[in-house]
Amino acid sequence: MPELEALRSTWEPRGVRFIALSLEPDPERVKRGAKDFGVTMPIAIAEGEVLGPLKVKQVPSTVFIDAKGVIRMTASGEHDRRFFERRLKQLTAEVD
Repeated sequence: MPELEALRSTWEPRGVRFIALSLEPDPERVKRGAKDFGVTMPIAIAEGEVLGPLKVKQVPSTVFIDAKGVIRMTASGEHDRRFFERRLKQLTAEVD
């Protein structure tokens, strides 16, 4: 989450939006966790049935969705900032 939060501050001015999904059903625990990790992006609480259509097979996963709502890429597991930077550059170059 800290990696994504850092990327968010760089990429949101370029039109890329970030939303986190949590499987934790308790909103108060989600808020505390976000505060503890310094996460300020919006966090939605997802139920398990959301993961299938998003092509998520494990947690954590990252789903890249374009402005038209099309899933462009899914990345399972934890990744570093360089990984996300490469993917974001690739995906934004494809739409330019």
